[in-house]
Amino acid sequence: MMTKQDYESVFAVVRRHHFRWQEIKKGEATSTRALNLDPSRRPRRQDWDGELCENGSFYFATKDLVNQGLLQGGKMAYFEMQPEYSVDIDVDIDWPVAEQRVLRFGYFGKDDPEMVRLLLCNMSGCLTDGQIYLSAAGEEILSINTRDLTGIRMLQQEGMEVILISSSDNPVPDVFAEKLSQKTGCEVRHLKEEKQVELEKLLKEKELVWKEVAYIGERATYQVEQRSNDVPDVDCLNLAGLSAVPLDVPMVVLNAAKYPCQRAAGRGALREFIEHILLMKKGAKFQKEKDH
Repeated sequence: MMTKQDYESVFAVVRRHHFRWQEIKKGEATSTRALNLDPSRRPRRQDWDGELCENGSFYFATKDLVNQGLLQGGKMAYFEMQPEYSVDIDVDIDWPVAEQRVLRFGYFGKDDPEMVRLLLCNMSGCLTDGQIYLSAAGEEILSINTRDLTGIRMLQQEGMEVILISSSDNPVPDVFAEKLSQKTGCEVRHLKEEKQVELEKLLKEKELVWKEVAYIGERATYQVEQRSNDVPDVDCLNLAGLSAVPLDVPMVVLNAAKYPCQRAAGRGALREFIEHILLMKKGAKFQKEKDH
């Protein structure tokens, strides 16, 4: 705007729908008055265009204005930000609000969620809840949530591939994996070596890189010398373009994920992450179209 349209200062604004009233100081015997509305013709706020207010996100000004100690002046223009991307951070309590906005609406600066083409999902600890049920005949039974299966179909309808992972340190029964593959139409990969190494081979095979991958991680458990050890799924979570973990994971795994699910494994965590992926892709596409 400054280089092509010769504006001397440009600043960010956001549209607010607040009715403002004159402040009455304590002890003053006077009546307040409306500053930006006619009370006798009061509109519904959702039907009102609102007002443009500075949000302090950025100020651009020419060198001459800056040398005068001014942020605005001369030929001025504003850039209107959408409310969901405008959060004032003045006190500590504002940080959680900003974080939730990022989780809900996404951040489309360095990463491009629209590029994500593949979802890798651990079956044990993500799609299942880690519990094994035994029948009277001694058969092992695993359960899955129908909401998660619906989520997989939602993603497939958008043209994304979903691959289910079973690792050697936390395997699922072959019969269960085969039936799940038939039910979802997903490929199942049984990883025998180190997870990251095998997944990088898979990405090379698919001609993809990590930033094109959405990954929902787990806490894998394996036995060493009759002791159970937790193996955080941290590396893959850090590498993936989008990553998530169910609610019930260790803190070290939770900190590595870009999106912490509010639902537990086997209780809709996968569906929640898929909805987040679709929202991020939709938001990124909208932002890209708006920028062009």
